[in-house]
Amino acid sequence: MATAKKTKRELVSMTFRKPWGRYTKGDRAGFEPDRAKQLEERKLAVRSAQAKDVEQSAETKQASTKGTEGADKT
Repeated sequence: MATAKKTKRELVSMTFRKPWGRYTKGDRAGFEPDRAKQLEERKLAVRSAQAKDVEQSAETKQASTKGTEGADKT
């Protein structure tokens, strides 16, 4: 019985920010480095390791822009 050679492929985990193909916002998938770079350049996805940083900065920005609208003025 022949054994299949295992090829070592390096995949980059990406988290989608916009829909692309069969992927929707928030989906994660692994891509070869060339494709991952293309997705980043087109701003369709970010590396999953960086996705948490991007989400946290967006939440911080939203919280800091929240004003006192509707608050009682004394």
